[in-house]
Amino acid sequence: MKLRKANPYKVRAAALSLLVHLLLLVLLLVSFDWKTHQPMRVAEVDLWDALPADKPVAKPPKPEPMPEPPKPEPKPEPAPEPKPEPKPAEPEPQAEIQVKKEPEKPKQPEKKPEPKKPEPKKPEPKPEPKKPEPKKEDKVKLEELKKLQQELLEENSRPAPAQKQGPAQDGADVANQSEIDKYLGQLQAKIKRNVNRQFCGTGKVELEVGISLMPTGDVIGMPQILRSSGLPACDEAIERAILQSQPLPVPPQPELFSRFRDLKLKFRPNEDG
Repeated sequence: MKLRKANPYKVRAAALSLLVHLLLLVLLLVSFDWKTHQPMRVAEVDLWDALPADKPVAKPPKPEPMPEPPKPEPKPEPAPEPKPEPKPAEPEPQAEIQVKKEPEKPKQPEKKPEPKKPEPKKPEPKPEPKKPEPKKEDKVKLEELKKLQQELLEENSRPAPAQKQGPAQDGADVANQSEIDKYLGQLQAKIKRNVNRQFCGTGKVELEVGISLMPTGDVIGMPQILRSSGLPACDEAIERAILQSQPLPVPPQPELFSRFRDLKLKFRPNEDG
């Protein structure tokens, strides 16, 4: 009897088939969802076009007022007890008044006369401070004033010359007057240039000022307001202009300067050109 040899290919095929089945089984196990899922709940919703009107809430009924409790009856007042009659006051013992004698005051000792205090020494008089020496300019002005006074005395002491009659004298007077007018015009024009018209307003302003002059044209003392403009600031502006204009133009001839020693000047600051 011949023995059959085992077919090696069958064994291999069986092994491969078994392996394939195992792999399929593993894939099935892995891909299978072991988790349990709850079923989704579906809710039904009604859609409204408008909200329903609220039902009126019934108001609770007002509580009935509680009846007032009866007032307690007032208790009768107790009868007042009879007051005991006051006892007669016992006479107070009169206090013995003892007059105490005041003790005699001790005699004060007689005051002794105080010794005379020495009289304080009188302070020695302080030496008078030396007066400051006048400046050179002041000295010059003083000398000129003295000369002017001397000239006035000499002129007053001389007899007045007899006035010449005739056309020659008239011509000299006219020439002198024109020279005087010329210097007066120059004098007033120089002062007007230094006047600050802002202090004199805009209306018609007029004032009169008196000044005394030396032959050098310097003003003696301060200008005097003979007739005010009514504006103190304007008056002061004219005074300052006069002092700033020194020396003023005066004629060199002594006979003509005598008309310039004492001058009365009229000013119209807003009208004069």
